[in-house]
Amino acid sequence: MVKLEDSLEKYSVVLLSAGRGKRIGKIGKKMPKCLIQIDKQTIISNLIKTLKLRGLKELNLVLGYKYKLILKEIKKIKNLKVNYIVVKDFINTGSVYSLYTFKNLWLKKKKKKPILMFHTDIIFDVKFLDNILLSKKNNLIGVKKITKNKLKKNSFVAKISKSMKILKIAKYKDCKTAYNEIICINKFSVSFFNKLLLFLNDYFKKFTNNITWEYPLSDFATTNNIHILKDQNFRWININTISDLNKARRKKYE
Repeated sequence: MVKLEDSLEKYSVVLLSAGRGKRIGKIGKKMPKCLIQIDKQTIISNLIKTLKLRGLKELNLVLGYKYKLILKEIKKIKNLKVNYIVVKDFINTGSVYSLYTFKNLWLKKKKKKPILMFHTDIIFDVKFLDNILLSKKNNLIGVKKITKNKLKKNSFVAKISKSMKILKIAKYKDCKTAYNEIICINKFSVSFFNKLLLFLNDYFKKFTNNITWEYPLSDFATTNNIHILKDQNFRWININTISDLNKARRKKYE
């Protein structure tokens, strides 16, 4: 079995960081959310530090809003090859288009690798990542198990079968039998991602590319197997608002 310290060598790791972060107010007007400091370290630097502990040597970034500030921060990190692409129309496109745009980096490689996808506004216990890496399931949407009374109505959740296969991804207000929250750490096989790219190409023609990735993935999951892991109940927070930021700085999250 591959050691966890070397496990990221067999993946193409992509960080989606093109958005503006409107919900975090004045801070988001000054800089991308991923550059907010918590414990004297930016969120994105903390994420990359975690990934380097699992063998990360090459990183892919999908950027947009004030992307040069992010590149300046990334240059501080030693022993890391960085590939990036900029979404020019980031204001009018959503995270699913950022994921789709990543194909322009991924397809350049002679040998395609499975994908690990992260958002860059999250802080999490490394157990989430380790369990995804160790799982024999090739296609996983990372989730955190949450009790009913702690789920927010706009939290994205996954409705699942008894075999942990995803049946639907939606906001909790539209799917009140699902007691988990999407954590924005996902694993896709090469074949799965190839199919997803074709699906998204058609999806954008029929619908829109200004949408978060969860909705198209929900549609894709109806004909393609993708799973979650059971009982993943570790510390995690998605920093979307000032309230989230304050919780992260005070470490008042579960």
